[in-house]
Amino acid sequence: PQELGITIAKALKQAPLKQLYDESAEIRRLVDTAMALEGMPRNMSVHAAGILITERPLFDFVPLAVSNDAVICQYDMDTIAKLGLLKFDFLGLRYLTICSDAERQVRERDAAFSLEQLCLTDEKTYELISSGDTAGIFQLESAGMRQMLTELRPSSIDDVQAAIALYRPGPMDSIPTYIENRKDPSRVRYVTPMLEDILSSTYGCVVYQEQVMNIFRTVAGYSFGHADIVRRAMSKKKADVLEAEREDFLAGAEKNGVDREIANQLFDDMSDFANYAFNKSHAASYALISYRTAYLKAHYPCEYMAALLTSVLGNIPKTGEYIAECHRRGIEVCPPNINESFAQFHVDTKQGGRILFGLQALKNIGGAFIEAVVKERETGGAFASLEDFVDRMSGTEINRRQLEALIKAGAFDGLGAVNRRQMLSGYERLMDLRAERSRRNLEGQMDMFAAMSAEPQSKPSGFDYPSVPDFSLREKLMQEKEASGMYFSGHMLDNYAAHAADLNVSQINSLLEQNELGEYVVAERARMCVAGMITHVTLKTTRKDEQMAFFLLEDRYAEVECLAFPKVYQTVGHSIAQDTAVCVKGTVSYRENEAPKLLVDQIIPLMDNETYTPQPAREGSTAARQTAQPVREQTPLKKEGKLYLRLPDRQGVLYQKAVNLIEIFEGRTPVVLYDLQTKSYQSYRGGIALSEFLHGEFVRLLGEENVIVK
Repeated sequence: PQELGITIAKALKQAPLKQLYDESAEIRRLVDTAMALEGMPRNMSVHAAGILITERPLFDFVPLAVSNDAVICQYDMDTIAKLGLLKFDFLGLRYLTICSDAERQVRERDAAFSLEQLCLTDEKTYELISSGDTAGIFQLESAGMRQMLTELRPSSIDDVQAAIALYRPGPMDSIPTYIENRKDPSRVRYVTPMLEDILSSTYGCVVYQEQVMNIFRTVAGYSFGHADIVRRAMSKKKADVLEAEREDFLAGAEKNGVDREIANQLFDDMSDFANYAFNKSHAASYALISYRTAYLKAHYPCEYMAALLTSVLGNIPKTGEYIAECHRRGIEVCPPNINESFAQFHVDTKQGGRILFGLQALKNIGGAFIEAVVKERETGGAFASLEDFVDRMSGTEINRRQLEALIKAGAFDGLGAVNRRQMLSGYERLMDLRAERSRRNLEGQMDMFAAMSAEPQSKPSGFDYPSVPDFSLREKLMQEKEASGMYFSGHMLDNYAAHAADLNVSQINSLLEQNELGEYVVAERARMCVAGMITHVTLKTTRKDEQMAFFLLEDRYAEVECLAFPKVYQTVGHSIAQDTAVCVKGTVSYRENEAPKLLVDQIIPLMDNETYTPQPAREGSTAARQTAQPVREQTPLKKEGKLYLRLPDRQGVLYQKAVNLIEIFEGRTPVVLYDLQTKSYQSYRGGIALSEFLHGEFVRLLGEENVIVK
């Protein structure tokens, strides 16, 4: 069971496992063996940032071992502390690199800029923090923290420092009191006057570990060293050590005139608080980084967002989230461009307000190759065409996979008159011609007359591409997704935006949002309504021989796994198909160490913008909009048989709209298309879930005489 502190012995008291244990000798042996192993160390763990420093070689003091090529100490941290050895924990913070990258880009237009020289009283920075506009700001971007910041409205670095220290499980209970007391200092109360000097700066609330130490020293007469031992016992959750101090604290407090009952309550409050509390120096260091990132976002948003995007290269959901933040702020993130993009995301110095997409975010594109491209571009000028690119880069490590990824991502769009389909159809032959030319040069086979020829036979500049039409927008989007994990030319869901808006859907990334402790913000069993494209479907058969489905639903910024159990699958199964746009309603489910999933209870196929007619809300009811389409859609057509549709041709707008409706509402009714131009019948693959509403849509689209069911 998913219970804190669960053991096999406790689990055996519950019916499912106990029954298996009693009925099967094999399972009994397995469980008994597991109980014998339970509680033993499973593996040797290594502190990723714990560094031990000694005055002589380490092996003079501690036993050593090797783990994954790293030399490690065999003692744990508590033993190291008891031996009096020096241990440091070094934090590798992504935001330090972000600040450095952003600062370097800012210096391209302001050489004197320095984060070290920032004034810590900048009004614009505190306005941004107080507004809760803190997406991408160190320590301040979770939903709960944003809400607190809008209520607290920090106006100094001390306020930011306090906010970071308060937003943790121990001190978090004090947040309302802190905010109220800060707004009205006359509300501050102290259980004993001795606390005023210690807690006045934090409006009567215990916020920092140093305050705990001072309370022990002032109230109970502890020494600095003794107070620090108690603080460490609290922060390491050593209940036995802590409880042993209670009597000393109460006796010391009583000696200083503090009522024993008040002292006892104070000790309990500090014990609860200190479990997760920051020390003040830690909060101050974090607050400085938070302030610097907020300053960059407030004053240099393009440079900051470019550095932020570079920091999450390879993390598609986070990249999508930050690109969405750019769009919200009016910052254009340009698609990859072979003549403008660098390895990392970079601000366009020629045209402000734009971020150039980082080529290293594309699949199969290596850093060394990008470096060679940029160097060639800087020395030889912009690439004129795909042929020019292949010709000039032939001496590098260019290969087919790299070129294909660049074409699919649109990096060569706009060079010459060729389209993506032509480039993908001809790039391999283009590379072969260039390779052949290089080989012949090496072999010395070009004679004097060939060298003097005005039109070399194999020079790629005269390359003829296949005469084929460009890919559809849908095909381009799929290729962009394949090459980079995201879309540049739009999103397939955009074509269904009107229907999705009427259904009042949430973005999928809101379901995946986490707080500072890594806990998901959306509660277990919460109701969610999201829209997206189904990108992958897996069907399973249960032990009862019933069918259920697992599928991935993706919107512009994130994806979530959805589960349709057998009973639900019976009613929504016809709507679960790859590359289908749907709205999914369901409840959130969590499992340990896994991303949230959505347990489906309703699926509404989305209609494209051209086909869908927005439903006016009755008396302002959002629910009315949400249910208007599904109710009509689910009313079956009374007449049964095949659906015959008469169309002018198989290329025009009417044909495309009719096919969209057929593919969106997949079902069992066969569909036959009649082409007036060729006077021929064609059975369309699959079928349609024909309803009164759909029949009416076809009649509205094609005319009653062109829609027959028989």
